[in-house]
Amino acid sequence: MPQLTILGATGNQGRGLLRALHANKHHHPDLTIHAITRNPASESAQSLLSDFPELRIRLVPGDVYRAETLRDGFRDADALFAMTHNRLPGRLIETEDEMRHELVAGRNIVDVAREFHIPHVILSSLPNLSRCSQGRFTKVFHFDHKNQIEEWARQELPAVTVLYPGLYYSNLSTPQYCRRTEDNIVRFCAPCPPSKPADWVDPAWDIGVYAAKIFHLGPHKTASKIYPVVAPKITFADMARTFSAVTGQRAVFEPISLDEWGQIVARAAGRGYERDIRQMMEWIVVAPQEKVCYGTMDEAEDLSGVDLGVRASTFEEWLVRSGWQGPPSQG
Repeated sequence: MPQLTILGATGNQGRGLLRALHANKHHHPDLTIHAITRNPASESAQSLLSDFPELRIRLVPGDVYRAETLRDGFRDADALFAMTHNRLPGRLIETEDEMRHELVAGRNIVDVAREFHIPHVILSSLPNLSRCSQGRFTKVFHFDHKNQIEEWARQELPAVTVLYPGLYYSNLSTPQYCRRTEDNIVRFCAPCPPSKPADWVDPAWDIGVYAAKIFHLGPHKTASKIYPVVAPKITFADMARTFSAVTGQRAVFEPISLDEWGQIVARAAGRGYERDIRQMMEWIVVAPQEKVCYGTMDEAEDLSGVDLGVRASTFEEWLVRSGWQGPPSQG
């Protein structure tokens, strides 16, 4: 009986993988799933059992910051879906050094996966922007730290398949990306030229679709490969136009300053995150447009369609599926 262990099971990526497995449960009718969560008694954890009743899900307590708590969930796993989070649970990140928490989590994941000889790890990661920018942007820790974890996994584990998700459509609900003006116009406002295209993804849907297909195909077909989870590029101005066409609401693209962008994120995530998120957007502005995945891969390198037979959701598809109607009215 095959066993799949899922980290972040109650979050967007893990829940999305469970949804995709549930939709294709005939592929692995005997599959047992270890869904690792900090609190199996929580409402979000218990909802996995009710939302996916036809899957054999065992809720397993585990904390990526404490390696010993992962052993029960990793034991006897045939595959592991792993991801790390750039935010600290329940607190702000006040210094850049605190961003290293993600490396602690990743080191624990790799160590325990190696201890139990897990044959296949499907890892949600990101490109190394320090390297891709030739040393120009060295503070995008939430990219580079994930990439360091990826390197550890490749060096130390038997088979690793990597996913590189694009920007999250769901982040449009935050005021650094989108807001509603006093006269009820939806203003897309990332600090980027209107004609600059970028890669986007639905993290709650697409990553799970890709990961489920990779699990189904197995390491003999997907090991050592990187699959960008990105929809066809769309410009920030076209996002406003598409939003208007789908929802019937007035929308514009008017960018805020890079300073305001960083300050908004710092208030929400902590001051230690400010230079990170500023440099991410600075890179997006100058990234090669002819390349995909934040300007880091040639289009020909994206074998998602050929190998997996899947694609990521367009902005229009996400709007229809999510029912997102823009930010709430002010006041």
